[in-house]
Amino acid sequence: MARRERRRERLRLVFGAVTSRVINLELHCHTVASLDGMMSYQSLLRTAQAVGIDALAITDHDTIAGALEVRELVRRAEAPLEVIIGEERTLSDGSHLIGLFLERPIKSKDLREVIREIEGQGGVCLIPHPFRRKDGLLRGGLAPLEFFQERVGGFELFSAKCSYAENQRAAELLAGSRLGPFAGSDAHYECDLGESINEVEWQGDLRSSLVGMLKRDVACRLLGKRQQAADGERTYAPLYYRMRPYARVPQFLLPAAKKAYRNYRNWKFGIGRKELHEVYRHA
Repeated sequence: MARRERRRERLRLVFGAVTSRVINLELHCHTVASLDGMMSYQSLLRTAQAVGIDALAITDHDTIAGALEVRELVRRAEAPLEVIIGEERTLSDGSHLIGLFLERPIKSKDLREVIREIEGQGGVCLIPHPFRRKDGLLRGGLAPLEFFQERVGGFELFSAKCSYAENQRAAELLAGSRLGPFAGSDAHYECDLGESINEVEWQGDLRSSLVGMLKRDVACRLLGKRQQAADGERTYAPLYYRMRPYARVPQFLLPAAKKAYRNYRNWKFGIGRKELHEVYRHA
């Protein structure tokens, strides 16, 4: 009980009750619970603290197991960090939808049913990388937006993983949709975390602050890494994938190769606070 009270006091000091306080939110990241995620739970916690994140949504692919593990780890460590349980669900057409504030994994792959499941848990829907060719929900057109009318939800205005062109297309939704914008790093490695940050005015609790931002009622500022018009999507191990049709790493060497590439990438791009610029502001 004493440990729990100490953690509550730390959270109170971090978030406070003053509505003018601004918190840093990360709303799209992955752990080793995702097949393509490389951040361990301990590593994610250390990196979030190094970046200066107050709250983060863990949105592993088709599971909430990693998010639950990190939440428990944060509780045991009495860390001043809020964890939002999320899941990036793969739909039947290959597109993705994020659910936040979950306590149970999502079962369906149908868009309408997934939205119903998320809202049935009191959750919030986010559309990640809406125009990404591989898995963007809106890559084939804007028709899916009809399912979000009269709902509180968000779309990824700026994805640190997406190309400049894809983010520019997402920016057009600011005028064409009532969904609220958010920024996401879509981090799979430690060095990715913090490439996008949502600065949000604190509204007394985390859910109210985020929902207020998505309703465009709460002051916020979205920050992201700088992009040039020619910038493409963030890629991992491009040389390996170019050579894979001709030569493959033996199966028994894959874990070591992945670890080596993780270390290389984290060294090359660095772990911690990034130089970001403003991509959106709501006063």
